[in-house]
Amino acid sequence: MEETLLDDFKEFLEEYRTSWNSVNPERMSAHQSKDLEVRWANPEAIVSDWGDEEAKQGWNEAYKQYQGRNPEWLFEDVLIEINKQKEGVAVFWVGFKVDGKMTNAKLLFIETFRKENSKWKKIREYVENSFAS
Repeated sequence: MEETLLDDFKEFLEEYRTSWNSVNPERMSAHQSKDLEVRWANPEAIVSDWGDEEAKQGWNEAYKQYQGRNPEWLFEDVLIEINKQKEGVAVFWVGFKVDGKMTNAKLLFIETFRKENSKWKKIREYVENSFAS
């Protein structure tokens, strides 16, 4: 049976989320495009925009902050689809455990990926960060 682009994207998302929980910033950053565009709305509704380099720094800082505290990100999918441009789009909630306990953090992610040299790379990300579980 032939694997569809959506099946391929779903398989990639499993690896991507394993990387997210690896607490390895280099592994996580390897999944993003040099053309990455990110927009985050923080809990105070202040919006920040950045690209590939700032995202790499963000992963480094986030993982350092939780070093030794056994962080775990949990994913609840809303939508996983391929758009008309043959990009993979994932809309999902992210919850977060630290020191084995669930936090009240809840973020809504919209991420878009495209194939670059036959590998999925994140090209866009939008995050709303003012929810609590």
